[in-house]
Amino acid sequence: MTRDQFELLAPGGDVESIKAAIAAGADAVYCGLDRFNARNRAANLTLDNLT
Repeated sequence: MTRDQFELLAPGGDVESIKAAIAAGADAVYCGLDRFNARNRAANLTLDNLT
């Protein structure tokens, strides 16, 4: 990747946030699944949510 190229990466805490990030032009969205998330008390996504 050159200095002139960049990727907009956005957090996706839930399905609606993921949809909003994509609609707003994010190139990529990151999220944590179930127990594999740093936000232990958050309402985390499940694999079923993403399929």
